[in-house]
Amino acid sequence: MKQLFVVQDQVASPKEVDDIFKKCYSHKMGPLETADLIGLDTVVNSLNVLYESYQDAKFRCCPLLIKMVEAGLTGRKSRKGFYDY
Repeated sequence: MKQLFVVQDQVASPKEVDDIFKKCYSHKMGPLETADLIGLDTVVNSLNVLYESYQDAKFRCCPLLIKMVEAGLTGRKSRKGFYDY
């Protein structure tokens, strides 16, 4: 998820990223809202499998996401991720 690097580098907030996708692309949910819904731990696991399988940098997991999961911030299931629930 390249959008996470934008948040990690403090170019935009999670809300700003999600608002762009909702307003510009007519998505019902932004990518970070969707990641919270799926579970950030699930996103990390999926990206790791893709990276190990293809060895392509586009599947590299963002360090911010790894730190969040290690801190127990897994999205809706922990009631905290990019947003509070």
